Amino acid sequence: MPNILSLFSKSPFEPLYEHRLKVQECLELIKPLFVALFKGEKAELKRISDLIVKLESEADDFKIQIRQAIPKGVFLPVNREDLLGYLKLQDNLADTAEDLTVLIGLKDLYAPDGLSCEILDFIEVVLAVCDLGTSTTEHLRTLVASGFKGEEVKAVLESVDELGAAERRADKVGHDIAKKLFTYEDEMKPSDLMLWFRILDLIGNLADYSDNTGERLRNMLTK
Repeated sequence: MPNILSLFSKSPFEPLYEHRLKVQECLELIKPLFVALFKGEKAELKRISDLIVKLESEADDFKIQIRQAIPKGVFLPVNREDLLGYLKLQDNLADTAEDLTVLIGLKDLYAPDGLSCEILDFIEVVLAVCDLGTSTTEHLRTLVASGFKGEEVKAVLESVDELGAAERRADKVGHDIAKKLFTYEDEMKPSDLMLWFRILDLIGNLADYSDNTGERLRNMLTK
């Protein structure tokens, strides 16, 4: 794990990006997690679930170190609370990945073939939003050198706009799948139906959190 203080010596956004990379490791396991679920590969499902839990814990440790590295009173070129708020939103992504492992481990979940394919498609759409969020955070690393002005800021704000549009597309896909769930009422147990609604909600939250990080960045750069 990188030395937090050395990262802050480069840029206040450098540790945010390093944390984001750890969060991204969690997110990249979500689709394989559901593939294992749909294939009934219980050993693989447990392996991936355990790895997500481990990575989430590492991201949490990183978050704590970052908070301790920016005590009140330290000078930052952006609002301290905005910086910490961004960190919390970003950490919510890893927390949600872990929450998904908990839900799908509650019981042997059933999903009709047609539904499972659509869920995987939804996950891909949501993860594309998360990838945009990671790219936006990466852009921030160069802002200190530019003095938080000019083309660098413009590029970040354009990325934030793109992130918002991608989140709205993901939200529509999630809404359509939630509606389709009702068409399987006679085929699925009520407990499965209830759990899938909650799981879809959590998957959608990943796109929401990514969009919210973008809006937090906008606040930092336009105050």
